[in-house]
Amino acid sequence: MTIRRVAFGLLVLAAASSSVAAQGLDRVIAAARYERYSFKLGGVELGSVSELTVPVGFDADLGRLLTVAVSSGYASITVSSPDTADVTVSGVLDTEIRLGVNLIPGSLIFVVTGVIPTGIKTLNQAEASVLGALSIDVIGFSAPSIGSGGAIGGGLVGAVPIGRWALGLGATYKYGLSYEPLTGSTAELRVGPELRGRVGLEGPLGRRTYLRIAGIYAARGKDTFQDSTQNGVGNRLIGYVALTQGFGNSQLVVYSFDVYRDGPRVEPTAVGRALLPKGNLLAGGFRFDLRLGRSTTITPRAEIRTSWSAVDTTDTKLRRAGYAVRFGVDLGQDLSPRVRAVFQVDGLKGDARDDPTTPFVDFDGFRVGIFLTVRP
Repeated sequence: MTIRRVAFGLLVLAAASSSVAAQGLDRVIAAARYERYSFKLGGVELGSVSELTVPVGFDADLGRLLTVAVSSGYASITVSSPDTADVTVSGVLDTEIRLGVNLIPGSLIFVVTGVIPTGIKTLNQAEASVLGALSIDVIGFSAPSIGSGGAIGGGLVGAVPIGRWALGLGATYKYGLSYEPLTGSTAELRVGPELRGRVGLEGPLGRRTYLRIAGIYAARGKDTFQDSTQNGVGNRLIGYVALTQGFGNSQLVVYSFDVYRDGPRVEPTAVGRALLPKGNLLAGGFRFDLRLGRSTTITPRAEIRTSWSAVDTTDTKLRRAGYAVRFGVDLGQDLSPRVRAVFQVDGLKGDARDDPTTPFVDFDGFRVGIFLTVRP
């Protein structure tokens, strides 16, 4: 699939949304993002990685009791090095489908999820460098994963009022399907099942102040590679907090999140599996939504990420593994009563290393994008 065909498909999708409003289509999202980062060690250029992503998706109501959300897209990643030829991987991303059944409208939803393996799940040895570049979590690529063997899952999500506040609870289960990750090999990889528990609390602290707090505990089962069960599986604890403060027609949002991996875990790659040691990713940032008239919003924003990692799977001490500072601005504009566009540009600077025993590599770069939201 060429990028021209993808771009044409986005236009058709946006244009067609208004004609199917009677079928319950609630929202169509289409976007295009391009980002590029260069890496240096001691001032010497080591190479660069660029990624173009074109995500698409829609939400729809299927009567009073059912909702559906579908998302997919296109990605093209290029890794460049002064000493070797460029490596490019491109294609369609996995298609994710979520069906919600309103068991108790507004209070309890049964969720069925599925991942259709339409993405790039099989690579050769030369293309493996793409996966290594996307794994730098302090950068936060738009598409950190380009494909899998697919998955099925489900769970329950509910909310109950507590005075002026709301408490949300949820539990979901996902089962990964087997696939052959390496070109020319029949060895299959199946990602271990994952059980997630979620809890969230949100409500007002004042007339124009709002607080959101959320936590997720993810327990991963063992992966299977070549019919052999792999050890070294860890769990993750994720926390998020955001404070929103209104100022006239504008608002400030300050947030922070933390992703803690309490032990080694197996991560699937196109050339087998990678064992990741204990680690932690901490981030904080802000955005200020400033209204300029009735249809225009300008949003300056910034975020800093810092990561720590153990040396290996037997180490318990965390050492700094990298950081990144991202700063940018979004310009939102209503193109019509039903269509809104957001133009995005930002820069990034930081460093990272493969493990705490290797030198830090400096990187910097940029990201530009456009997002279209159509409400039929």
